[in-house]
Amino acid sequence: MSITVGAQLKKDIKEINKKIFFVKEMIEAGLYLVATPIGNLDDITLRALNILKNSKLILCENTLNSKKLLNKYEIKTSLDKYTDHDFEKKKDKILNLIKTNSVVSLISDSGSPLISDPGIQLVHFLLKNKVKIISIPGPSAMILGIQLSGFLNKKKFTFIGFLPKKHDQKVNSLKEQLHNNLIIYTTKEQIPKDVSAIREISNNFEIIILKELTKMHEERIILNSKNIKEFVFDSLKGELILCVSAEINTQLQKDIDKKETLELIEKVGIKKAYQEVKTKYKISRNDFYKLAMELKND
Repeated sequence: MSITVGAQLKKDIKEINKKIFFVKEMIEAGLYLVATPIGNLDDITLRALNILKNSKLILCENTLNSKKLLNKYEIKTSLDKYTDHDFEKKKDKILNLIKTNSVVSLISDSGSPLISDPGIQLVHFLLKNKVKIISIPGPSAMILGIQLSGFLNKKKFTFIGFLPKKHDQKVNSLKEQLHNNLIIYTTKEQIPKDVSAIREISNNFEIIILKELTKMHEERIILNSKNIKEFVFDSLKGELILCVSAEINTQLQKDIDKKETLELIEKVGIKKAYQEVKTKYKISRNDFYKLAMELKND
């Protein structure tokens, strides 16, 4: 019964595709940041389809990739490649289009625009020129990473995006944020190096690898100090997400100035004191609270 209903629903959606769109005049001119599917092309909102169909131009990272989505939903809007390298060359054309009452959309290859994808220069430029920017929400690999990490701790989540390519820069970036749970974007080529950087500064870690998100072969892989040596990274491909919960090695932490810390605690309280020193000393919330209790009892 459920299969029949699902099949019928999919058929109905396909048949009414052309009826769900509003007329172009009802859409305000501006730049629309439209979220697109991460892998499964069914993960697109009706609002996103409406905007894309009625845009004068769609800016995208890769026209061949974006055509797959447009062809599926019979969207005939013109595509134009846009990356940060194209900003100076194309900014005035885009501004003029919008100023003449046109709708322009910006999409990335997958997910929500500007999340480790091109566009921030363009948005800044258009905002300075009093152009309306509208976000059309939808899929985001970052949010899926938070949802599927499964971490049971009180740490906050920090979105890193892609780590630098050089090893020392990877390590330094991780050191600054390892007191939080991390969401990291990575690739088949970079993931062994990213994991190596994590292992260099932490002996106590849990790494969740998310691959093929929203696709048929979606997988959640758990790495820790017990199984990391046996894992074969060659089995991974495409863009991947790392969810990281780790404790920085004690010897890598800066020595805490206990007198200064106690004075700060007495002045602003434990909670605010932690916010001020957590990055400086790379200390977790739990460890800081234990230290605060010890200092108060001394």
